[in-house]
Amino acid sequence: MNLKWTAEKSLTLTRMLTLVMLVLAGAALFCIPIMTEWYDAVSGHGPIRSVLTVCLYLSDFLGITALAQLMKMLEHIAKQKVFVEENARCLRLISWCCFAVTAIWIFLAFFRELALFVAFIAAFAGLVVRVVKNLLAMAIELREENDYTI
Repeated sequence: MNLKWTAEKSLTLTRMLTLVMLVLAGAALFCIPIMTEWYDAVSGHGPIRSVLTVCLYLSDFLGITALAQLMKMLEHIAKQKVFVEENARCLRLISWCCFAVTAIWIFLAFFRELALFVAFIAAFAGLVVRVVKNLLAMAIELREENDYTI
């Protein structure tokens, strides 16, 4: 029995986890009304159901978009297409999805201050993805320069 962890196994695990997250994000679309109704019942604050519902649907849509881009990128990696412009585009869209979620939750913070915590996490994730996108773009540029060097 071979228990050695390889890059291929890691990629397979990442693809499976991304698929699980996509399924959960899709399932969340059906649970949002139930979650917001429950939150209104237990929060002890004024009703926020309609605003929270819209914010959660928008955030879920953006999450599904980001996960779909991640799946696309993982498919490229599986085909040994790592330093390609399409991967940089995927990362760029993922980062913009994170920043859009940040804006949504900053808006929600006007109703519930704790939303700033989610906004911070989304902004941090967007920033990290943006840095990785910039690194990938530079690596693509170096690879292209190297390809033209005799």
